[in-house]
Amino acid sequence: MIKIVIATHGKLAQELVNSAELISGRQSNLYVIKKSDNDSLAQMQERISNLLKNIDDEDGTLVLTDMFGGTPCNASASICGSFNTEILSGVNLPMVLSAISSNKNAKAVSDLVEKVLLDGQKSIINVKKMLFKK
Repeated sequence: MIKIVIATHGKLAQELVNSAELISGRQSNLYVIKKSDNDSLAQMQERISNLLKNIDDEDGTLVLTDMFGGTPCNASASICGSFNTEILSGVNLPMVLSAISSNKNAKAVSDLVEKVLLDGQKSIINVKKMLFKK
């Protein structure tokens, strides 16, 4: 099964996992990396690399980060060539739920990343405009 790592600033990653598990039940393939105030890029790289060394296997790992250009994304990107990983930035709850539910049918992490990306983009909606089209 493809592993899913959520790497964000602060407690966002853990809260996304908590919310996803509230909806989908306990997940054994979700992992959290959080950037604290004093964490450097090198420290984040080391923590992400150590986690990937311990969980990476032939199925691969999808890394979801909070924002492009942020330390969790930059740390993940700088080491992704050493692992069977795909990285998406801009993580939201629908992306996490998509990764969980689509993981069962994904044959490769590259397939999963495309589905999660589409589902994440589709979930961003101007609700008022949608409900009150004029």
